[in-house]
Amino acid sequence: MAPKRATSLIFSFLLLLFWAAVALQAGRPGVKPGFKLGGGLANNFGQDTYEQKWQGALAGGLFVDLRLNKRLGAGVEVLFFRKGSVYRLNLDGSEYREKYILDYLEIPVFVKFFVLEKDRYNFYLYAGPSIGFNLGARLKVTFDGLEESVSVDNLKGADLLLNGGAGVEYKLKDSSLILELRYNQGLKSISTETEEDFRNKALVILVGYRF
Repeated sequence: MAPKRATSLIFSFLLLLFWAAVALQAGRPGVKPGFKLGGGLANNFGQDTYEQKWQGALAGGLFVDLRLNKRLGAGVEVLFFRKGSVYRLNLDGSEYREKYILDYLEIPVFVKFFVLEKDRYNFYLYAGPSIGFNLGARLKVTFDGLEESVSVDNLKGADLLLNGGAGVEYKLKDSSLILELRYNQGLKSISTETEEDFRNKALVILVGYRF
């Protein structure tokens, strides 16, 4: 099976599974679905990166939250996440640039701790692991006014990450608005080369709506 077709099938299956879970749980108290969108900065790090710089990141998708009690909650998400990094070098007054563009379908699972509730506001901290499925990777090279984009094939099909952050929920009549700050870091190398250390990290702000 072709890699792109396999990725498309995985993506479709996970979305179907996600919404099936939402449909089954929607009537239960404390179970709330919604969506999140946002962006920030991403980079690659590890022993085999060389002066990689931060570049823009994008994230967006669906989530389901479960309120366990007054202080604890849990959540699961299905997100599209664009990451990568950029390397710049000045050569005789011209800039040489290599830009990695890495697209993932990420599924984070969180535990939430609600630290303060005041009026309509609810402040919380959260953390948990996620798995990311490689949807495609490109390397865009720019030099002397010329640009070339090539696919990157030496990356693994999946990434394992750890997430942590803080958020605030503003309660409306029958729904909520959400604002979150999240740090996301890879726990292992995403390179298929056995001895190579090349990992992902990102810092993003997410805005969400919970139904």
